[in-house]
Amino acid sequence: MIATFQQIARQFEACFPERLPGPRTVGREAEYPVVTADGQAGDGRRVFQALQATDGFRASTDSGNPDLVVRLDGPGYSYTLEVGLGTIEVNTGPCPHLFQLQEQHRRAVQRLRQACQALGYRLLGYGIQPLTPPSRALMTPKQRYQVLHQAMGESWLWYTITASDQLQVDIARPELVHMVNYGNLITPVVIALCANSPVYAGRESGLCSAREGRMLAIYSEEQRHGMIRRPFRDMTDYVATMSQSLCFMLREGERYRVYNRPFTEYLAEHGPDFDAFLFHEHYIWNSARARTAYGTLELRSACQQPWDEHMAAAALYLGLVEAADQVTSYLEGLFGAELWPRMHAYHRQAIATGLAGPEPVSGFLAQLLTLAQRALERRGWGEESLLRPLFRSLAARENPAQRILARFRSQGLAGLLDATAL
Repeated sequence: MIATFQQIARQFEACFPERLPGPRTVGREAEYPVVTADGQAGDGRRVFQALQATDGFRASTDSGNPDLVVRLDGPGYSYTLEVGLGTIEVNTGPCPHLFQLQEQHRRAVQRLRQACQALGYRLLGYGIQPLTPPSRALMTPKQRYQVLHQAMGESWLWYTITASDQLQVDIARPELVHMVNYGNLITPVVIALCANSPVYAGRESGLCSAREGRMLAIYSEEQRHGMIRRPFRDMTDYVATMSQSLCFMLREGERYRVYNRPFTEYLAEHGPDFDAFLFHEHYIWNSARARTAYGTLELRSACQQPWDEHMAAAALYLGLVEAADQVTSYLEGLFGAELWPRMHAYHRQAIATGLAGPEPVSGFLAQLLTLAQRALERRGWGEESLLRPLFRSLAARENPAQRILARFRSQGLAGLLDATAL
């Protein structure tokens, strides 16, 4: 089996360039809850119909349900219907710097917001559906999602209400393993500053990031969501570790079928099937993942942010990636051999308390924000200005989740909706 892992690892590495042609480029996948006036989940299919009524969009339908439009490609951006009918993903980039990404994203969201308003819907800068609980009825009827529901049961339905803010950053082959490890290691830093899902199903969850906390509870045995348990030694180790996880389904042409066996069993029967590995690995949702289709590192632990600071998570992700060497040296100097256990402990705390709890050491987050700021300054585009909301949050010891929770407690759901509406 080791030879199979090694062959897949070589193919995986070959999808990334030996060196980057220039400064790192960025792309964004931002998920937004769509709700009715009273806070119930809206129907993204209706929003897509409203968008299609205007010019300039190319529609793509689901291979197993040709009447269902699941993606609209527009001028420099696209929309995707997410697992939940009440969640629409806005895709922008790749761009050479964050300000171009910001402008693309602004135009995309403005058009989406207009379509929502025409239906009496509201678009939220929030990390979860605030009122509608997960349900089969809320699941977008893609064939693939239906098979995943068969394979995973009720756990899959949690994805019908979550809304994350993800950044794609290009990386080179020599740094591939390090960046996957490092991207996971900084997860608690991102959550502490960018958690924004404390209320769902109309009630307080007890967590600043219910989106992350609930996922960790669901996948506690395999830990296929959130931080990886340990750093990978090399790409062969990565492939071997991913292959030990349960493979929910297999793709056969345009169709899918439940598998629900460790992927190692598939490899034992079929040999080093690289395409099958990529399809399996796509359904392992660690906080940082290498994406072969784009040659990028996907960073995915932030909740969707309030609109007046919607680029803050992207700036934090990019700044920390650009400061990887400095941040790694700082963390290793602080914690030594205890680095991963200490960051895992902080991960659990950040999910629960955001910025209210103690940091691993005094000045920890301020130092990491400063390192990210300096790294963005070195890029020369002024992107460091987008970190200002995070410095303000840190000074006040209140992240978006803590502010939203205070609003919910004082004004109820109406206050939460008013505070998060775009």
